[in-house]
Amino acid sequence: MLSWLKDRANVIGAVAGTIAAFVAVQQVFVVGPMNRRFDAMERNMDQRFDDQDKYINQRFDAMDQRFEAMDQRFDDQDKYINQRFDAVEQRLGRLEDDMAKLHALSDRVSRNEGEIDVIRQQLQTADAP
Repeated sequence: MLSWLKDRANVIGAVAGTIAAFVAVQQVFVVGPMNRRFDAMERNMDQRFDDQDKYINQRFDAMDQRFEAMDQRFDDQDKYINQRFDAVEQRLGRLEDDMAKLHALSDRVSRNEGEIDVIRQQLQTADAP
């Protein structure tokens, strides 16, 4: 076996060298450019993801601004509604006071009518023969 290897050492060396040269050529002309293209694709994808993240963040910021505007509108409407309720409560308070005054006046009118009736009766009895 050892003599067989010695006899064919040149052929084995040539085949091994050819394979090594082929692998080196493949590394330089095929694998290297492929790795560079993969790296470029990865950088491109990273850039696209960054751009997408920026776009998504801008959209979220825009939505946040819209929500803040809606919150402000709701707050403004809430203040306006509260002002309206306060105005209605004040009007109702005034109406209650006016109703109490009307009841008091109504009682006075009723008493006055009763007194007028008594005076009429007295006048009629005085005028009667």
